[in-house]
Amino acid sequence: MKKKIISLTLIGAGFSFAFTDSDLDGVDDAIDKCPNTPFTQIVGPDGCPVGRVGQERKSGKRGTFYFKIGGGFSSEKSNTTTTSSISLAYAYQNWYASFSTTYFIHDDYVGKGGMGDSFLYGSYSKFIKNVYATIGLSVKIPTGNSDFSDKKVDITPSISLDYIRGKDDYFVYYGYTFKGDDNLKDVQTASIGAGYQFTKKFYGSLSFDWATSAIDRKSKYTASLFALYNFTKRYYTTLSYSYGLNSRATDHSALIKLGVRF
Repeated sequence: MKKKIISLTLIGAGFSFAFTDSDLDGVDDAIDKCPNTPFTQIVGPDGCPVGRVGQERKSGKRGTFYFKIGGGFSSEKSNTTTTSSISLAYAYQNWYASFSTTYFIHDDYVGKGGMGDSFLYGSYSKFIKNVYATIGLSVKIPTGNSDFSDKKVDITPSISLDYIRGKDDYFVYYGYTFKGDDNLKDVQTASIGAGYQFTKKFYGSLSFDWATSAIDRKSKYTASLFALYNFTKRYYTTLSYSYGLNSRATDHSALIKLGVRF
């Protein structure tokens, strides 16, 4: 929403006695989580700038639920894998929690499909001026069958910083996975990228990603595209695509999800 237009419209209509908006962003001070946003900044319903994280993680007075279903594929030389996924999430003020699980429709190497692992994720986010900082923790639950799971619990603490400047943003991410399988090495992952808010409904980003192998800790490099499109305030879709930049990385990987906020 355009801060100036909405705020002046409400005040001009005679509602100022019940609507206090100190930073003129169209969001009442009582629920504005980012009270000092610039006058021209486009914000979400919680008063915070929309961006890479802000568009999908909006929280109303009582919090917001998200339900997502999706499908994806990856290819590695002659091996192709197709998957389906489902996730449920909840955002309340600065907190976010989600549960997701994957089902392998078919894997060429295994020669069949089967249940994959599930993940619990929780995070706490806070704006520090124009930087959206997030501390997260992901726990892998070994729900997959033996063809698609090592049957061990993995734990991944992470941190991300997203600098939002008007319609564009710049982000970095780092995560460290403690592998539950003693025969595997711990894994490090990192990402750096930039995004742009093309319209109120459409956001896209490009990133460069790095990860170490759980077998020998050698590096994998990928380039990734991410897009989020809001059909309405309730319904949206996300699309991600990764391209392997070296021989150790997966050649191609894509995932599309349809989501609803309620």
